[in-house]
Formats: sequence, structure tokens, C-alpha cells
Amino acid sequence: MDDAGPLSAQQQIWFDAGIDEFDSGRFWHAHEDWEDLWKSLKAQKADPSFILGIQGMIQCAALLFQYERQNPRGVANMWSKVTEKLGTSDSPKLKELWGVNIVELLTDLLPFVDDAAEKIPEWKLEATSVKITHN
Repeated sequence: MDDAGPLSAQQQIWFDAGIDEFDSGRFWHAHEDWEDLWKSLKAQKADPSFILGIQGMIQCAALLFQYERQNPRGVANMWSKVTEKLGTSDSPKLKELWGVNIVELLTDLLPFVDDAAEKIPEWKLEATSVKITHN
């Protein structure tokens, strides 16, 4: 989705700040930055696929936040929302969004989803190991 259109200067700041927060393991803060972007895109009536794309990224951050809290139901709920918006790594609804490799992000989340779905999750995975590949 390189043709997602240019982001305004402020939108780019929110997008980049969210990536920095996410890559620093500050998932709640990434969620907050991207939520500002999401609200801005909704207000300007941007293409719905871009609005859903950033919303899906917000939910990826929330999924890892729930994993860190050792909340299996929260992880499962977020995964359901993520796949509704972004698809799965095998069947993505979009491959990238403003240079972010969405397929890789979805692939990287799978071990967390699988662990949380176990009868007795191990909770040994490091959420901070998930990084956003961004061109």
C-alpha cells in the first residue's frame, strides 16, 4: 500500500513516534500515538483500508501489552481484532502500510498468540523482541 497517500507532517510524527514506542517495548504509548493518527485519518475521511490498517497496528501493540500482562483472554480478543483488520500472515488484507511490513508483523505475533492459547501458557516470550520493519 505504498499508494496510501502522503501523511501530513503531524500524521507522520504520530506514525513515526508510534513505531519508536513500539520498538522500545512501550506498547501502550505506541497505541496512544497511533490512535491520534487513526482519529485524524477518520476525520479526513481517508480510504477505509488505511483507517483499518492503522487500527490493526494499534491492536498489534495492544496484543503485546496484554501478553505482558499475562492475559490470555486479552491476547485472544486482540488477535481476533487484528486479523479482522489486517488478515493473517498467510492471507493478509494488506502487505504493507506506509512502509511497514504488515505480513512480517503478523508472523512475529503468532508465537505470542499460540503461547497465550495454551492450556497453561508459559509467558516466557519477550514481547520486546517484536520490532517493526519499516522502509
